[in-house]
Amino acid sequence: MVILVVDDAYQNRKLISAQLESEERKIITASNGLEALEIMDHTGVDLIISDILMPQMDGYQFCSQIRQSEKFKHIPIIVYTATYTSDSDEKLSFDLGADAFLKKPTSSKQLIETVETLLTKPRQDRNVKKLVIDSVPLRQYNHRLVEKLEEKNFELQRRSEELGYEIEERKKAERLNREGEELFKELTDAIHEVFWMTSLSKNELVYISQGYEQVWGRSRESLFKNPISWLECIHPEDRDRVFNSAKTKQVTGEYREEYRIIRPDGQIRWIRDKAFPVKNERGETVRIAGVAEDITEHKVKEAQLKDTEKKRAELEEQLIQAQKLESLGTLASGIAHDFNNILSIIMGHTSVIENNKSNPEKFSQHISALHTATQRGASLVRQLLTFARKTEFNLELAHINDIVLEISKLISQTFPKSIRLFTDLSENLPMVKVDTNQIHQVLLNLCVNARDAMSEGGILNVETFLVNAENIKIGYSKSISDQYVLLRISDSGSGMSEKTKQRIFEPFFTTKDIGKGTGLGLALAYSVVENHKGWIEVESELGQGTTFFVFLPVPKETTEIKIKPSFSEPGAIRGDESILVIEDEELLRNMLGDLLESKGYKAFLAADGEDGVEQFLLRHSEISLVLTDLGLPKFGGEEVIKRIRAIHSSVKIVLASGFMEPELKVSLKDFGVSYFVQKPYLGTEILSCIRSALDQ
Repeated sequence: MVILVVDDAYQNRKLISAQLESEERKIITASNGLEALEIMDHTGVDLIISDILMPQMDGYQFCSQIRQSEKFKHIPIIVYTATYTSDSDEKLSFDLGADAFLKKPTSSKQLIETVETLLTKPRQDRNVKKLVIDSVPLRQYNHRLVEKLEEKNFELQRRSEELGYEIEERKKAERLNREGEELFKELTDAIHEVFWMTSLSKNELVYISQGYEQVWGRSRESLFKNPISWLECIHPEDRDRVFNSAKTKQVTGEYREEYRIIRPDGQIRWIRDKAFPVKNERGETVRIAGVAEDITEHKVKEAQLKDTEKKRAELEEQLIQAQKLESLGTLASGIAHDFNNILSIIMGHTSVIENNKSNPEKFSQHISALHTATQRGASLVRQLLTFARKTEFNLELAHINDIVLEISKLISQTFPKSIRLFTDLSENLPMVKVDTNQIHQVLLNLCVNARDAMSEGGILNVETFLVNAENIKIGYSKSISDQYVLLRISDSGSGMSEKTKQRIFEPFFTTKDIGKGTGLGLALAYSVVENHKGWIEVESELGQGTTFFVFLPVPKETTEIKIKPSFSEPGAIRGDESILVIEDEELLRNMLGDLLESKGYKAFLAADGEDGVEQFLLRHSEISLVLTDLGLPKFGGEEVIKRIRAIHSSVKIVLASGFMEPELKVSLKDFGVSYFVQKPYLGTEILSCIRSALDQ
């Protein structure tokens, strides 16, 4: 079966062909009536579908020609029109011999049903002769043709006017577009940022601004030729990161990268690059646009700021250390006096102890005095080491009363006897989170200041309280906590004028004579307390003394407190293990050997680090614990511990030293040191420590 489709519109012919073509139906097409008649002369046709408005020969003429032809008059004709759609148009179509009249557009179902109906049951009441002879249909045809031509003429005029308007608008839009492009180019070329746009595949560069040449130091032409050459300029350490980010994040709008580029002259520049997707009206990403900014100057300033902050922290640390040295210098005469007293006690008792061997009571008294003197000396040394130790800002929970008691001992031993110290410490104070060394420094500075204000003697009071934030004097409170521990340090000294009081926390401000103070003590105390989220207040009047108030916040969170291991009772401290003692001080080494053997232990003694490591290598299978000093000849204590650990990974190690840097202590913990013991120590203390380490 062959169906001829006659329509001047190519899209209409394709659409009807697609709707009707099948295995049973073959579709052929023509663009007007004349072309259709030529096709029918040499091709058999079973059905015709024809438009009306067509060039050269329209559908009415074509239908009339078919019905006047003896050869073709039997072929069914479907008129399918979008222009001639009135009732009179439909009547004229039937008068001229059409079998069916359809208006565009119609459904595929209706079109197919009409075709199948006419093929099986064509129209039977055609009167071709009458249609040809009768002039009425021809007059109707001419009348409709004139109407349609007038309509088309009017439509063409209207369309011509619309086209003229559209052309004018398009010219205007093109002019605005050119002006916009020129303005955009002027704008992007005038600023330092680099504007860029690429295809979605990034294989084609759509746009790059003049800033690329200034920042990258390369021509835009080179980038158009090789769109990924910008990536080749990136510093090797940053390239993979930026490439992977550009590949995955630019399409999603999450691309934000900072990286370094290497210019042709070798100069390194820092770039901040951002990108976002450009989408069409359907929401599909069609391009990637972005802006790259040279942030080298910002990075340089940032690095300078970090360097300045680092130097400031170093200077602050040096200031703290300088203050500690100044404070120690201030206390030097008192320290020397106290140590001389201790040494005099030791020397005096040792000189008479020989004469009292036969008198057990006197002998015991002298031994007890020596014991008390050494404990007093050890306590003073511990306080000095704690105070002078160089540490980082290290916050930990501590009892403020413990710090006050330590400072009180130092003050009692070093301040003139004309100054009487009284402490009144509230019980059950909550712990505060502080750097104990720095709070030591603050208390000592305030107390030394008080001592200097009482040159002829007086009373120094140190008190502690717990206060609620709402009870703190309005106007002074910088409250960040519900409760504060208050330190109150008051003296009966000369006091200060209001003018002096306003400046006491300024660096280098001092009322002391030259050589007696730097003016940094109170400034440092103020800075330290502020770093602890607290503050200092002062009350003073000339001739009425001075009172400092130090407020330290009580932390709201409860933190787990680490409890030091308790040592065994002295009488129960015994054992039968083998212990290696590495100590360069001969008298101390021999004493330790005798002490250990008196308690049942087997002791091996080494005089230096090298000897200690060799002895451990020979006897490591029987040695259960190593007691070593830190400052040893040949191999230092740190090296000894590392070598022993390389030989035996689980042997117990106790380190005893007169002084130990906190950083070193932390690093040695990683080598499994069980305990750290501060020299000087009691025999019972070292025995308890050894036993606890062995029993772990």
